[in-house]
Order: sequence, then structure tokens, then C-alpha cells
Amino acid sequence: MTGLEWTVAENAAWCDLVCGGEFGPRAWTSPRRTPEYYPDAVTLTPDATVADILPFVDGSAGCSVKDSFATLDLPGFSVLFEATWIACGPGVPQPGWRRVAGHGFPSDDSVAVLSRGSAVVVAHRGDGVVGLSNFSGADDAWPGAVAAVAGAFPGLPVVGYEHGEALGNAMAHGAEPLGPLRVWVR
Repeated sequence: MTGLEWTVAENAAWCDLVCGGEFGPRAWTSPRRTPEYYPDAVTLTPDATVADILPFVDGSAGCSVKDSFATLDLPGFSVLFEATWIACGPGVPQPGWRRVAGHGFPSDDSVAVLSRGSAVVVAHRGDGVVGLSNFSGADDAWPGAVAAVAGAFPGLPVVGYEHGEALGNAMAHGAEPLGPLRVWVR
């Protein structure tokens, strides 16, 4: 698998851990509406089609689809945002990052919620990579968050996605783009 494919697979595994769902050959889908900020489907391959997604989700108003390769055309949906998958790094260790409990995330050996002051980040160990998500904090906390995620699961590349100003901040601190994605909403 490529770095982008590992990244997409980790993100779908994270969505599955949080939301539950089903993996098909070209998409992960949830038959029931997922929690706020989580998609109802994630494409796993660039050749995924509407037929791989819509029959397996609640397609009513509010349905969202993470088009992991920005290749879908979803009639009746509009683009909520476009983002970029990134390989993060290398990060700069900052003292004070520690594991914390809760924050509403699953209690699982593959998950580490990390905090330093008011900054918080979630690490999720996938197959071959560790996903960085749900970062909140000042821009200058990003390098420490990346290092904390890498430290939580040593030896794995740190990946994720960002958009807008957060993407600019990640790129300014060493992130490399892996590819585009879109999130669609009905």
C-alpha cells in the first residue's frame, strides 16, 4: 500500500472504532447516522462509486461522505469542505504532553488522548501508521502534538488531514501533502 492508502485505511478504522459500521471492498459505511463530525461513509479506493456508498447509509438530510480521493460526484450532495491528507512530521518534542483519560473518545489500546495545557490531540494506531486527529490548541502547539502522537506509538509515521488555516500551519511545521479529499453533505 502507498502512504495515502495507509492513511485512508487508518482514518476509516478510526471512524469504525468511534461509530461502528461495515467495511466493503471500496468503502466503509455506517447504516445508522454517525455522531456529529464523523462521516456516514469513507471511500477506501479511488474507484469507489455511489453504488458502494448510498445503499449502505441513511442518505437523508445530514448524511455525510468522506470522499478520500476527491473522485466522487454525489448527486444531491454538496461539498462541505476540501482538505489534504498529510504525512506529519517530524514534530518537535515539547515537555508537558501527557496521556489523559476520556474526552469522549473510545477507551482502547489503539487510542491515546494527549494534552498539554489547553492543547489536546488524539492518536489512533492503525495498520502501519498512527493517525493524528481532533487537534485543538494554538498554532505553536502543533509540532509538540505531532511529537506526542509519534511518542505514543513509536516507530509509526504520523498521518492525518487538515484544511484551511490548520493545513497551512501543519505544512509550515513540516507536514507533506499526500492527496486531496472532500467531505460531502446532503
